[in-house]
Amino acid sequence: MWFLFAVRILTYLPERGLKMPNLNVTYQDMDDANIRLRNGKVDIEAQLVALKKTVDALVAGGYVTDQSSVQFQGSYDRFNTGVTNTLAGLDGMADYLKKAAEVFRTADAQLASSLRGQG
Repeated sequence: MWFLFAVRILTYLPERGLKMPNLNVTYQDMDDANIRLRNGKVDIEAQLVALKKTVDALVAGGYVTDQSSVQFQGSYDRFNTGVTNTLAGLDGMADYLKKAAEVFRTADAQLASSLRGQG
């Protein structure tokens, strides 16, 4: 019964000038991107730690003034905080890719299962 409904929709949409949405999902590509985003975040965090140590050492010894070095340190600290907060977005994007791949895998398996024995 649902099959006839699906066929009816597939013929109805083009007749009305409506386009069917395209879908091309490669689970491995989504999984790989998820891992690369997470690894990239870790790499960037490590770089930020190293850069912060460089700036901290600089304003502790090689660039010490009454005002400008203090302002420089504060400016860098704000930059570092902003980048660190922004990096949290990579976790969200990686989580999305992981969940989306799982949803597509599950939907595909359920669709295949519903067709077994149909014909």
